[in-house]
Amino acid sequence: MTKQYDTIVVGAGIAGLGVGAILTKEAGQKVLVLDRFPKFGGRMMSYDGYPSAGWRVEIGLHMIELGEKSTCNALNERVGKKVAWAPFSDTVDIWNGEKFVSVAELVPMTREDKIAFRDLMQRIAMLSDAEIEAWDDRSLAEWLHENVPQAPVRELFTDLGMIMTTIPHAIDMAAGEVLYIARENLLKTRQALQASYPLDGMEGVTRGLAEVIREGGGEIRLNSDVQEVVVADGRAAGVRVPAQKHIYQEEYRIFETELLTAERVVCALPIYKLSQILDFNPESSPLPRWWVKRITDIQHEVTGLIGFMIGLKEPVVDPQKKCFFSALKTRHAGFPFQAFPASNFSEHVAPAGKQVLHTDLVCEHAEASDKFMRERLLKRHWEDLKDMFPGIEAKTEWRLPYYVDGCDGLARQPGLVGNFKPGLKAPGIPNLYFAGDTYRGRGLAINSAAQSGLLCADRILKELKGN
Repeated sequence: MTKQYDTIVVGAGIAGLGVGAILTKEAGQKVLVLDRFPKFGGRMMSYDGYPSAGWRVEIGLHMIELGEKSTCNALNERVGKKVAWAPFSDTVDIWNGEKFVSVAELVPMTREDKIAFRDLMQRIAMLSDAEIEAWDDRSLAEWLHENVPQAPVRELFTDLGMIMTTIPHAIDMAAGEVLYIARENLLKTRQALQASYPLDGMEGVTRGLAEVIREGGGEIRLNSDVQEVVVADGRAAGVRVPAQKHIYQEEYRIFETELLTAERVVCALPIYKLSQILDFNPESSPLPRWWVKRITDIQHEVTGLIGFMIGLKEPVVDPQKKCFFSALKTRHAGFPFQAFPASNFSEHVAPAGKQVLHTDLVCEHAEASDKFMRERLLKRHWEDLKDMFPGIEAKTEWRLPYYVDGCDGLARQPGLVGNFKPGLKAPGIPNLYFAGDTYRGRGLAINSAAQSGLLCADRILKELKGN
């Protein structure tokens, strides 16, 4: 039997839930959101009670740019939900090889340099969208060379760009994306980069969206591994999902399926997963060859995370310090580094007197996708952590290794941001859409996905009104 919906969304991350919530709230759509995992949230899933009561862990390291002023907060507010936020991080401390220092200490500047940096921030805050877009296919190194004569100012802004893009070298950073993120932060907070943490963790950002869908009569079906988006007669007809459980292990399965039909389908999973649900075979694909080739060419242009979630019997960071830690390159692992003590921002993350430290190395697909490389880097990462946070080994109650291959969507490199990202609608298939951080949308990490969800939903709403 088939079941009819207005919209089927494949993927229950913030983009998919955002599209579903807006269509439910503003258009009265009957929405079905499907996800292969047992929890919604995508790369923002939270897990309470690990390894015992009082602890909360998440997939990956998440500080949310702009906090209550962010796009993901605006997405929640649009559908009538409120997210509780901790205060902004007070500082960003960067490892200089011996200790953590402020950005200002890392890049000493004269009075004239400081004035030049202040003037630079004012100029960036006044940039138009068109001026930013003109730099989407050029590097930050080029922009700095043409616009910033002072070497210390270039170095300082490069360090900020690394935190924004998780790319260590300015020549590899897309100038347009760095300028956009800096402009939005300057306009909203008067700082080049501000971030916060939701008091209820990442699930606090997605829970309300899921509630809107369910309260509006929609469904969120988990543990549902979509096998195919069915395209017939030039239109998306629906999706095929397993009709029953399978006794074989994953690598041996071929499911018997049922078809769930809908007026439209939204693929809210990253481009490196699209070939698992859309036919990319050039002999049979309903999609144009040029588009399939484009997606295939860029699908692994992503960054990855390899790190530990660490539960500490006693803090290694002053519990009153609300700080984000970073390094351009660590001594042992040789990769960019990030960390922050989530429990310093939210008392719901760790039992009283204890601390949760989120840590990671920022790498590329080649490292994150290689099991043996991951394990080697984890060992080196631990050695770096022992240098950076003295006593961490003795104070560790538990540690949970993890990796994410594709942490922030497409890498923020020239030619992969802004209008160079894949569009929100499938060429030649008028009712097949895309949403998520690997598609059109701007902002740092989660905000990019949230903006993509907003743009996708608005496009569908506009077309519904046109009909």
